[in-house]
Amino acid sequence: MASLATHSAMHGEHKQWKSDNDMWRCDINSWQDEFRQAISDLTTVESGLKEHEKALQVHAAAIRLREQDMVAHEHVLAKYEQGAGNGKLRSLAEAHKMEAVKHQQQRDAHERIKQHHHAILAHVHSLLATVGKPL
Repeated sequence: MASLATHSAMHGEHKQWKSDNDMWRCDINSWQDEFRQAISDLTTVESGLKEHEKALQVHAAAIRLREQDMVAHEHVLAKYEQGAGNGKLRSLAEAHKMEAVKHQQQRDAHERIKQHHHAILAHVHSLLATVGKPL
């Protein structure tokens, strides 16, 4: 009788093992499909990274232009203070107000770009750390 219970238990285990294998094959098929899609998506990721690089270059150029505008504005103000400028204080104040608005816009843009940049790099570093680990 003991051998029948053991035989029956072994048969039950074999059924469970087959069920596990079937489930694992199904998992692997799904994972392979997902992986193929991920490999395909890498082209989109690469394109997005290149666009981000371009955006950083445009932002750097905008900062340089703002610096030039700021120096020019400061120069006009210094000339006015020396009595050599031909502008009126009211027009200088209006120009200064415009410079302040442009500066705030640049600050806001910089903050948006910084947050986006940090998010991108966090995901890239996380992905690199994950794929670099052995299975």
